[in-house]
Amino acid sequence: MSLLIQKQTKLISKPDLIYKDFFKKVENFMDLMNAMLFQGRALIDENSFVLCDANATTHFEFDDEVLGVGKQRDVLMKCTVNGVAILLGLENQSTVDYSMPFRVMDYDTITYQQQFNLQDEDKRQSFHPIPVLTLVLYSGDKLWHQPYSLIERMEIPEALKGWVNNWNGNIYDIKDIRVEWLKNPKVKAVIEGVQRIYQWDRDKESLNDLVLSKEEAIVVAIMTNSEELVIRLEKEESEEIKMCEVIDSYARERELQGMMKEKISLLIKLLKQKLGHVSKELVMQIEVSPEDKLDQLTIKIFDVEDEEDVLKILS
Repeated sequence: MSLLIQKQTKLISKPDLIYKDFFKKVENFMDLMNAMLFQGRALIDENSFVLCDANATTHFEFDDEVLGVGKQRDVLMKCTVNGVAILLGLENQSTVDYSMPFRVMDYDTITYQQQFNLQDEDKRQSFHPIPVLTLVLYSGDKLWHQPYSLIERMEIPEALKGWVNNWNGNIYDIKDIRVEWLKNPKVKAVIEGVQRIYQWDRDKESLNDLVLSKEEAIVVAIMTNSEELVIRLEKEESEEIKMCEVIDSYARERELQGMMKEKISLLIKLLKQKLGHVSKELVMQIEVSPEDKLDQLTIKIFDVEDEEDVLKILS
């Protein structure tokens, strides 16, 4: 028998870990699930939560071959609703993705197969799998314009409609969550923070009262796909973040970076006109030079005769 194993090695970024750790906390996960599934009603037994391995791996047998597969959700928990066990998965999605229903199907299928494989062979005939439900929390700024289910991407013959199995993506837009459904102050702060960021009218005054803990602010930045803002927030020494000040400082820094890029682009263009050619090495040197050196080069640019003259100015 041959063994075919699909190995998936994926480095998890620090922002992903921060997001996952936030929702691995039972009180945060439970509050979000109650809001998404039950409009804030506390139908999940708060004492029943067990954190599961979100990195699901299993195998499928095909004649004389075995195919190993693996997928990783952000969070997977086992809990009970009305006394019945269920596996609840959470996946954060900050961009619109046409493949979401496929991914959810993969997550759930692997988890069902994993349950089956873990049973002793003599017990499989009477095996009753635990229901699996994966919810996708979409936190992007755009409207979700891709399908919500697998069947929406298919062309099905009229005679077979109703027969083809479907798989729902269970995609929930964070902008549609009503904050009054949330009871946990941390989760409420994160969800409201994301919504406020998307609603603000570029007037920083509208965010004056948006104050978050450092952890909450970082999760908000992750969910809005603002990686550079995450880096800035991680450097903050205060554990209380005034979002209007951080965003304003971040915006001004981005503006300065844009101006610097324009200055570098103009200098390279002028040097090409002056010298006829500019080497890649010189371009790299210009790009890493401090602003005061670039200002000196701008003043003396008509005096340079070759790349050596440019390097002397930048040194």
